[in-house]
Amino acid sequence: MTSMTTNLGRRLTKTSDVVRAQRLFQDLAPEALDQLCRAARLVRFSRGETVFLKGDDANALFVVVEGAIRVSSGSTDGRTAMLNLIGSGEVFGEVAVLDGLPRTTDAIAHSDSVLLSIARRDLFELIDTQPQLMMKLIVLLCGRVRATSQQVEWLLLQSMSARLAGTIMRLAERDTDRAPLRLQLTQQRVSEMAGMSRESVNKLLARWASQGWIRLGPQTLEIIQPDALRAVAGEG
Repeated sequence: MTSMTTNLGRRLTKTSDVVRAQRLFQDLAPEALDQLCRAARLVRFSRGETVFLKGDDANALFVVVEGAIRVSSGSTDGRTAMLNLIGSGEVFGEVAVLDGLPRTTDAIAHSDSVLLSIARRDLFELIDTQPQLMMKLIVLLCGRVRATSQQVEWLLLQSMSARLAGTIMRLAERDTDRAPLRLQLTQQRVSEMAGMSRESVNKLLARWASQGWIRLGPQTLEIIQPDALRAVAGEG
């Protein structure tokens, strides 16, 4: 992790721009925004670097400014499962920060990333004077619960092809400004998120590639016909 604090004046200007651009903070009073800008830090993580690990103390909330963060969990026998991919503009680490308990997952830089870090104590000082911020965090948590419920429903009720197509489109459509839709993920990571074996994922991806729906590359998946995948995802 590298803290971007070499030039104080430049850092404050940059941090201020980043803070004011985040939806989570847009309704704060001007003095609260100024307080947050002084407290927040911009930190850089190289690809593969650890942001935090399961069991760590929760000392900060994070917002992704650039790059992507891979959220995963591991078992005692060494297996890991990717649970989410957090992209630009998204918040993570909020659960443990709010309840004060240890981290429940690992967070690893999926690519070179820049994060906005807000210490827990500074966040709670701000919440004391800006209750609308707590309401926004509650809405954020509700969104996480809904997404988790949907993911469990997919795993229990949908076919493997629907689960895989839905997982691919859910990840790809987060970056709506990019055309064509492209994922930078290994097939192993995709299989973890879809709750499928790598062999089953490989078989389906090969079929879709032969049909011209997708194009596979080294650790990349380009979506050529998104409507076809959406149709499969909706079949259940």
